[in-house]
Amino acid sequence: MPQTKEQKAAYAKEYIEKNKEKIYAKNKEYREKNKEYIKAYRKQNREKERQQQADYKRQKKYGISPEEYNYMIKKQHNKCKICLVDFLYDKHSTKPFIDHCHTTNKVRGLLCLHCNTGLGYFKDQISTLTKTITYLEENT
Repeated sequence: MPQTKEQKAAYAKEYIEKNKEKIYAKNKEYREKNKEYIKAYRKQNREKERQQQADYKRQKKYGISPEEYNYMIKKQHNKCKICLVDFLYDKHSTKPFIDHCHTTNKVRGLLCLHCNTGLGYFKDQISTLTKTITYLEENT
């Protein structure tokens, strides 16, 4: 029987892989039997489920735990790392977006939508951004 955390995780992964169809069938049966309960639970816990989904996606895509994400927000004083706008969580354009290197997938920080999109348009090319700064300085 597995003892360490790593051994338990490996055992669980192996078990799930071997029993995928059985687990899927059991889960499907449960969902069908408990449709109303599940619907009511989701309605009552909509925000909690939304947060859990966001945490799961961040963990899966960037390898960031909820604690690490909250630490990043705190470290940046709840502001975009570039323009320093306060993050507002009820507005899409000012909620935090995870900025990362598309080559290494290394997380660099949290940005607002506009700054994150801007870096994306410039394809993270420092030379292009430098030329853009020069252009703006010469034409302002």
